Amino acid sequence: MAYVDKRKVLENVFKPDIFKFRIGELSQMTGVSTRQLRYWESKDIIQSLHRDGTQDARVYDYETFHKVQAIKYFLDEGYTLRASVQRTNEIFDLFKKTHAIIGNAVRGIEEINGETMVDLGVFDEEQQTRLWASIDDEKKVHYHVRAEGE
Repeated sequence: MAYVDKRKVLENVFKPDIFKFRIGELSQMTGVSTRQLRYWESKDIIQSLHRDGTQDARVYDYETFHKVQAIKYFLDEGYTLRASVQRTNEIFDLFKKTHAIIGNAVRGIEEINGETMVDLGVFDEEQQTRLWASIDDEKKVHYHVRAEGE
């Protein structure tokens, strides 16, 4: 397998912003009633997307789908709506920070000696070595420091 540049793949293949759901679809996918979704929207817990033109049907994005799922999870666990929203927002903040760290750290993927390796970038200040990570069949992560170009 040739080196795969993560950024090019993300830009051209994985585009979560293209996923849009009407209120009925969001309700069906999450198990939250359309009435409840409208109520959450009236309380600024979730927001529908602004749509140009004459269509007035509510449409939601991929992030809102996950937010609704998380809020419902906490409600089902016995949290109040306020506490569910608070926990969801805390988790979303944590995930966004984690995503930013991983997104900036991962440079690409390559098969090296028959093993899939993730390029985590330059490892030393002299830029002579790179940090790579792999995972075995037992899901244990292994780190490898390799000379640049090796």
